[in-house]
Amino acid sequence: MIEYISPPLIGAFIGYITNWLAIKMLFRPYNEIRIYGIKVPFTPGLIPKRRDEIAKSIAKVIRQHLINPENLHKLFIESTYREILEDKLNKTIEEIVDKILENLKEDIENRLKIPFLTNYSDKILQALSEKIKPIILEKSQQSIKENLEKHIEEELPQLLASLDVEKVIYETLNSLDIRQLEDIVLGFSEKQLKHITYLGGVIGFFIGLIQIVINH
Repeated sequence: MIEYISPPLIGAFIGYITNWLAIKMLFRPYNEIRIYGIKVPFTPGLIPKRRDEIAKSIAKVIRQHLINPENLHKLFIESTYREILEDKLNKTIEEIVDKILENLKEDIENRLKIPFLTNYSDKILQALSEKIKPIILEKSQQSIKENLEKHIEEELPQLLASLDVEKVIYETLNSLDIRQLEDIVLGFSEKQLKHITYLGGVIGFFIGLIQIVINH
């Protein structure tokens, strides 16, 4: 009976341990190990050993396919930030117009210095403000709406080039402690990696069954 049970169980154990060890060896050991000056094979783990190369590749992929002008422009258009930015610009222009009209009023009052004329000028400026201010704001709002997207499209490539996103990502990945990087990678893929480990045991079990069939 033992000769029929042992091959599948041994195969399942070997398959499970092999996959578990392979996943661990992605990061472990963290550092190179030497015995009497001779480097122990497979040390450090795959990711620590090729960390610089992996960081460069990830940074390049993110810059080319994620943080690029096309995606940022799409994000800007689809988000509410465009409306927020337009609103801020319109408020700024309205404040500037009010300031100009106020300065104009003060300038006229300082030049006239006659109460009757000052009161008369106030009425004129008030009427002028009511007529001119809405026109200025309407034209400015229209101009902002038409040119904002155009300027974003023109400025994004220059902005990305000046920021050097690829370098920032590369330096960030390289500055992470290897244990912290391991927690991040294994954290979001923990469920999938467990399935891979269990799959190794399942495959080993069926290989053991096949061996029984072949032997008998």
